[in-house]
Amino acid sequence: MEIKQIAKNSYYLSGHTNIGIYVDKDEAILIDSGSDSSAGRKILKIIEGKSWKLSKIINTHSNADHIGGNAYLQKKTGCDIFATSVEANWIQFTYLEPLLLWGAYPFPALKNKFLQAEPSHVTKIIKPEGLIIGTPLKSFPLEGHFLQMIGLKTPDNIFFIADSLFSEEIIGKYKITFRTNIEKSLKTYTFLEKEKAQLFIPSHAEPTDNLNNLIDVNRGQIKEINQKILKYCSKPATREDIIANLVEDFRLQLSAIQYVLINTSISAHISYLNENQLLDFKFIENKMYWESTDISK
Repeated sequence: MEIKQIAKNSYYLSGHTNIGIYVDKDEAILIDSGSDSSAGRKILKIIEGKSWKLSKIINTHSNADHIGGNAYLQKKTGCDIFATSVEANWIQFTYLEPLLLWGAYPFPALKNKFLQAEPSHVTKIIKPEGLIIGTPLKSFPLEGHFLQMIGLKTPDNIFFIADSLFSEEIIGKYKITFRTNIEKSLKTYTFLEKEKAQLFIPSHAEPTDNLNNLIDVNRGQIKEINQKILKYCSKPATREDIIANLVEDFRLQLSAIQYVLINTSISAHISYLNENQLLDFKFIENKMYWESTDISK
């Protein structure tokens, strides 16, 4: 984990999940906290090495790799934790993430730090949009990846955009990246196209002053998956059939974690296609099947 100064008072810690820091009069405001207590320890060591005081953590959303350091940092410093109202519940009751992914109480292979962080106490509920009271940062709704995800812009005009966009390398490796709402993801891309910033910091891509390429790559991924699903559903196919075909086409290796992540993402695509009247469902021998309404679309 390496700290990089990117503007007068704005920094980020590069790593598997990029983490933001804004320094206000020697008080550090942390934007997300990494994946676990080990990340929390590294973050605190860096902050204390700069003679800063950690005053607040603002979580962009509640996925485990963004809140995993919360509990350690809060215990060590007593810092406040800020989050939007929906995400706050998931930060405090972290069993909800694997429960959502599996659809019920999760089996043991899903109960680990990758999907279920240690709970922490949210001390301040913030609005998804506007100036965050008690800080100089502004929040912006960036929904699509998770339920009420936000981005954060500093007074230095640095925009931390969370998991709204994934790098070309990550998309190339995983093929199916995690989204819960395709329509909202596309609306977020349209919003980001119009935004200006000195630098954009995605959580899982390199900082950039121009998002056009990342937006094109992420839009292209959504379009490719939608087209594949419509092709598979030229004749009735179950959700399991669709997932199996995608895994085979993309030559992916499944684990329990990868399966539930892919299952949720593909469910989001199916919902999007159904809402846009491109897929319809029927029941055959007590199984739910999906069929394209017009394969030419």
